[in-house]
Amino acid sequence: MLPAFMDQVFYLLGEAVFVLGVVILIVSVVTAVMIGHSFKTGRIFMARPTLIFVILLESVIKYLFRVYKADESIVDLVGVRLRNYINSKKFLEIDPEDRSVFMPQCLRSVDCPAKLTPEGIMCVNCGRCGIGEAKLFCEERGYRFFVVPGSSFIKRMIKKYRPQAIVGVGCMMEIKEGIDLCHLYGIPAIGVPLTRSGCVSTTLDWDSFYEVVSDGDGHILLRDDPKDSIETLRPSTADR
Repeated sequence: MLPAFMDQVFYLLGEAVFVLGVVILIVSVVTAVMIGHSFKTGRIFMARPTLIFVILLESVIKYLFRVYKADESIVDLVGVRLRNYINSKKFLEIDPEDRSVFMPQCLRSVDCPAKLTPEGIMCVNCGRCGIGEAKLFCEERGYRFFVVPGSSFIKRMIKKYRPQAIVGVGCMMEIKEGIDLCHLYGIPAIGVPLTRSGCVSTTLDWDSFYEVVSDGDGHILLRDDPKDSIETLRPSTADR
């Protein structure tokens, strides 16, 4: 038989749990509304607090999106945008010569002739996919460019070359994990999501990628001072 005072303790604990649940629900609803607004308008409000809530309450927020028959992948997309927005200031302060690009091998053509080396998949610029053009474009600006054969490769290249800033391309999960990894190393990272994920024949919004590596404006960095349009940033056919 429990002492009488324990009834009061359990009652207070029950109240505390109920209040906590209500607070979590309210914060989740508010964050979900902010995510929807950010996705619709491209604007960021209270970036750091919103990102914290997205990380802590991701499953609850996605459940709310499902309840209201909204696309829950928006939560991941806005989460990446928030990370990019928070990192963009420090990223833009780093010279391209001190930046690295990590491109996933799944973007390669199925007929890619490139070979695996200790420095990743060594692109030969065969023209069968967009990686060769992107590699030339980035290296002309001073970036180190890697085609990633596996997740452990990124850690190895970070330790070897110690980049001061990183642009990473991948699926939403890879980008979130990659940006969080870079945060542990104190490296500002910008993620560019694939438009179609998978193990092979994935696709990328190349205009968004070129905006980032050219320090351009757009929905990736979510900055307010428009600069050159993407047409002036991406290499033309004559430049290939």
